Amino acid sequence: MGNVALTARAGAPGMRAELLRAADRCIQRHGIRKTTMDDIAREAGMSRPSLYRHFADREELLLALSTAHARALTTRTLAAIAAYGSFSERLVEGLLCLAEDGHRDELIRFLVSRDDAEVRSGRQATAAAAGLTADFWDAFLTSAGRASEMHAAGERREVHRWLGIVSALLMSLMDQGSARTRDEYRDLLHTFVVPGITCGPPPLPA
Repeated sequence: MGNVALTARAGAPGMRAELLRAADRCIQRHGIRKTTMDDIAREAGMSRPSLYRHFADREELLLALSTAHARALTTRTLAAIAAYGSFSERLVEGLLCLAEDGHRDELIRFLVSRDDAEVRSGRQATAAAAGLTADFWDAFLTSAGRASEMHAAGERREVHRWLGIVSALLMSLMDQGSARTRDEYRDLLHTFVVPGITCGPPPLPA
């Protein structure tokens, strides 16, 4: 029975996308905490049982929507940092862009929150966030390694994990209303993050 339900959900990507858009509209109005499956079903013009044919539960829907927001953010960030010449510059500006835009997006904050009880103790959210982090940075890390801009020591997975932690930390500081400016965050990254990943001294901030 579970396999049949999974096949039905997987076989209707167009409807799932429409339901995610409906959920997005509800969350924009009510916020994540107050948005219910009933709200989403009404917004999409369907019954609640019909909604559950596409998403097993609220957790699955929120995780899918948060992941979609995060993928859109990584696409925007990749475009924004493409003009920077060195790996260290792309590293710093990429971390800043991800944190700033993520801080403003409730769904991305939901995804990177490791202790959010609504997503199965955070395990699925953590796995999704880790996968997105790897997708975002891996091409840059490979290019930097070939150009001898990155330390060879250490597993790639650990570098992904560290960059994910740094992004989440920056977002947390911004969420708490830190008075630091963008240049101050940039200086912190050049001082404490860049030397641990890149080879040679970091470039002086412009």
